[in-house]
Amino acid sequence: MASLLKIFISGASSGIGEALAVHYAQHGAILGLCARRLEPIQALAAKLGNQAVAYRVDVTDPASVQTAALDFMERFGVPDIVIANAG
Repeated sequence: MASLLKIFISGASSGIGEALAVHYAQHGAILGLCARRLEPIQALAAKLGNQAVAYRVDVTDPASVQTAALDFMERFGVPDIVIANAG
């Protein structure tokens, strides 16, 4: 049995990031979803199921990125794919 992809996406609360999250969730991926706006990212994670974790991250703040990345890796291991979509 193939292992699940682990994917970490910044800018996942809308647009391309959200579409990628939905796409990968449909294929059973474990998702770390990052965005500045916490409420939309939490709503998306809830919609996608218990394989998605929401993180409030501002990519201009390295500490917030590091905190989210470390939490994701502690829970699921090193991501297979990192999508730097924030913009």
